[in-house]
Amino acid sequence: MNTTLYGLTLLRNGLKYDYPFKECLAALTDLCEQSFIALGDSEDGTEKEVQKFENLTIIPTTWDMSLMGDGGKILSQQTNVALEALRKEYKTGWGFYLQTDELIHEKDFDQIKKDILAAEANGCDAIRFRYFHFWLNHNQIAISKRWYPQEIRAIKLDSNITSHGDAQGFIGQQKVYESDVHIFHYGHVRDEEKREAKQELLIKMIRPDEKFKKYKTREEKAFKKTETLPYYGPHPKWMKERITKFGDIFEMPEKEHVLIYDPRGIIDEDLKARIRTKKLEIIKKDQREALSLEPTFLEGLGFGKRIPQGMKSPIARAWSEKQRMEFLLWSKGIST
Repeated sequence: MNTTLYGLTLLRNGLKYDYPFKECLAALTDLCEQSFIALGDSEDGTEKEVQKFENLTIIPTTWDMSLMGDGGKILSQQTNVALEALRKEYKTGWGFYLQTDELIHEKDFDQIKKDILAAEANGCDAIRFRYFHFWLNHNQIAISKRWYPQEIRAIKLDSNITSHGDAQGFIGQQKVYESDVHIFHYGHVRDEEKREAKQELLIKMIRPDEKFKKYKTREEKAFKKTETLPYYGPHPKWMKERITKFGDIFEMPEKEHVLIYDPRGIIDEDLKARIRTKKLEIIKKDQREALSLEPTFLEGLGFGKRIPQGMKSPIARAWSEKQRMEFLLWSKGIST
């Protein structure tokens, strides 16, 4: 059994479209024994930045523009270039895939490795991870139906699994292990001009030229209806400079006092240690001023807004009660 992790990704014109690719590669190369990147012919100096990373094998590529507008196949084709190079070098182990606007948190490294072991023990050849989709800034996440709640990001190398479509996921897996680790997706947090340019490029990758205007209008309407929840949890350490430069909060200041009604013991020692407050008080007897996930009489009558059970997608796995408690804390500006 080989549970060694090897990273893979793809990139082209990362500087031009303001991808957090340097942060992504820092996370990927820290987690993995060796990583592989299919690096498209860029026009903005991206290659020079990528060459600075150690433990990173660069596969220079030229994008086949005939694939543009064909369901995003150019993205899966490039992903498979990196995957094939990885499999040529390493026959066994696991491939860990991130797109270059995705990161993982360093606190989750150990859990990812535990999940690899659990997947092996259960005869799984792929691992599906949850998602935080940051929307317009770094302190709110999208939860609407159109946002994918989980995707495969780790696969066994000695399998027939490959990237497909627009490279959002994979095909060929036989049995999938469900991880509670989150992928941090920052693709929609950019300078507005670059964000729009990136979205236009993505539409052109997926839709034919003659349908560009139709789908751009449709996308703009859908984005205006995006439902969000506040996020004041931890960000990967590599994102600190980018987040503060953007003008967002990397770490909320401590609260003076946090009072929580938790009769079922949802808050474990891990969460208790992470709540940023000078005084944390957890009580078993209900008090009106205390934060609580417990349903109230007025909420039962349809008044008030509850923390949802999970993302709105019909395929979403429910959040744990501990995760919902974090969302409750974040909704009050309390960081964890």
